[in-house]
Amino acid sequence: MKESAKGVLLSALVYPGLGQLALGLKFSGALFAVLTTAGLLVVIYRLTIRIYHALDPILSSLADNTLNWHKLIEIINLSPYHSWGVEGISLVFLLSCWAIAGVHAYLAGQKIDRRAA
Repeated sequence: MKESAKGVLLSALVYPGLGQLALGLKFSGALFAVLTTAGLLVVIYRLTIRIYHALDPILSSLADNTLNWHKLIEIINLSPYHSWGVEGISLVFLLSCWAIAGVHAYLAGQKIDRRAA
């Protein structure tokens, strides 16, 4: 298997940075892995906070048997965390790291393949 294929498969399909690490690019591999993990943690944390704050009103509406789609949307909109700004930015950052890591691993693998040929 060519190094470029191995690098892109590991970085784009498994986890960003793994392709670089397999190709021997320790710094860039660790950097992509750390940045992607940070973006992922921010998204998970913010969504957990959002769910936590919406859970109490949802459960009380369920207990009163008054929960419907309109009530659920109202609860979500009244939450202090109804804006998707931080989550949206983090998600774009996460997906960008993933895509850039795949392209970087492919290009680095091609460079290694050319040197080996």
